[in-house]
Amino acid sequence: AALDPVGVAVGLAGAVSMAFGTVLTRKWQPPVPLLTFTAWQLAAGGLLLVPVALVFDPPIPMPTGTNVLGLAWLGLIGAGLTYFLWFRGISRLEPTVVSLLGFLSPGTAVLLGWLFLDQTLSALQIIGVLLVIGSIWLGQRSNRTPRARIACRKSP
Repeated sequence: AALDPVGVAVGLAGAVSMAFGTVLTRKWQPPVPLLTFTAWQLAAGGLLLVPVALVFDPPIPMPTGTNVLGLAWLGLIGAGLTYFLWFRGISRLEPTVVSLLGFLSPGTAVLLGWLFLDQTLSALQIIGVLLVIGSIWLGQRSNRTPRARIACRKSP
């Protein structure tokens, strides 16, 4: 399997966009409640994707009860709650701390699939999850160390 240059470019653009959004959201606090801000962000992103979906995706099938429940779960929990918590974290924590926590998402998905869907984990997936957890731990630790030293120096 070869790398798709368009896919790589879109992935990089998404990463840059997320980085700017994380830093700028902290810098320019929105003048509205956090839940309102989250709702507008998700609505704007969804509206931006509608034309792309209409052009590139297959037609939408007739909704079933299962589809509606799945869509409600993805919209309310998978997007709404997670973005609300993300923006709350950005408003209360340093952007570097919050951005490190974003790496938990893929590992959490792998572990939940293993726990609840009886999916098997390869050795490479287990190593990947452990590497991510270790990286987050090291990132959090290195983020605190300079502040602790500064606080010790300022103490009489």
